[in-house]
Amino acid sequence: MELTPRREKILELLKTHRILTAEQLEYLHPDYGHQSQSQMLLRRDISKLHEVYLVDKAAQKKILRWDGTEKKTMVAAIGRIGSQYVGWAEHYERIRYENGSAILPKTAHHVLRVHDMEILARETLKSLRVDVLAWVFECGKQIIQHPTNGLNPDAFCIMGDQVTGEKYTAFFEYDTGSMDLRKRMKFPELEAKFDKYKGIQEWRTWYQRPLSLKSENKFPYVFFVTEEEKRFPVLPELLSKRGIKSTVCMQSDFVNELKKFIHTMRKSNV
Repeated sequence: MELTPRREKILELLKTHRILTAEQLEYLHPDYGHQSQSQMLLRRDISKLHEVYLVDKAAQKKILRWDGTEKKTMVAAIGRIGSQYVGWAEHYERIRYENGSAILPKTAHHVLRVHDMEILARETLKSLRVDVLAWVFECGKQIIQHPTNGLNPDAFCIMGDQVTGEKYTAFFEYDTGSMDLRKRMKFPELEAKFDKYKGIQEWRTWYQRPLSLKSENKFPYVFFVTEEEKRFPVLPELLSKRGIKSTVCMQSDFVNELKKFIHTMRKSNV
């Protein structure tokens, strides 16, 4: 099996995104278009990588899509040999095999939704003439780098506005409702997370970094996108009390809220 640059890019994307559907890989991979043959080529490359344990795959898995519909698709993650290739100290078995069947981890829905959110953000921002200069999944170690705080947002984004010439930053959290399950008024786990955000917001070192100095908003805006209606009205109040500029919205409202953020940032530059 030849490890072509196209196949190497698949491994790179799985390293940064951990687990991806075929559709997500197709969107994020620069060498696959959305033409009729792209999915066939991608699936063939995944299968070739799977044959030599560079990639683990699960075929015909039912995945809940952003619009609420289900679709059977292929899901891929780094395989045992692939972990060595990308330089991981140990292999993380994200797709396991039991009696010949591939089983996805319990966290798969959350992770895949975060990647859906990235794709939606990229498409929405493109329509507004805003470039995604950087998108980092699970950004605690790469972006925050606090020695003790432990905050690890689902994603971090740097946006470059073609209209104003300014740069904006944001953290993104996707909430399936599993944290503080069945809670309505008090959310101890989420409050602990929000306290970490407050800690980073009060951390002076943050504001000495280039990504803060060059950004119009010195501390990133926080998007908390949820599937759970019971998060309202308490969660927006908890973030507001901590002085964190944020939006808490249902998953179906994410695109509109992202558009509002860009329009608000542009007005501040008028």
